Amino acid sequence: MMAKSRVPHIRTGIYDAEEMTAMRNAIDAVCSELGVRRTDRKTRERVAGHVMRSWADGRRMPLNLVQAGLDGVTRLDA
Repeated sequence: MMAKSRVPHIRTGIYDAEEMTAMRNAIDAVCSELGVRRTDRKTRERVAGHVMRSWADGRRMPLNLVQAGLDGVTRLDA
C-alpha cells in the first residue's frame, strides 16, 4: 500500500534516478522562474505536487512538467 502525500489525489510512488532528476529539474526551473527560494517549502511542495501529478498522468516531457508546475502556482495566486 502506498502512503498518501500532502497533495490531494497524488500517491507517493517509487521513481528511478532519471525520473527523479526529470521532476527535480522541472521543479527547480519553475521555482527559479518565479523566484521561489529553496527555503519556501510550502510553495516548492505545491509545485512538486503538480509536477508529480503531470508525471503520473503520463505528461512527462520537460515542457509539460514545467507547465504543470507553473499552472499549479499561478492558479492559486489568481
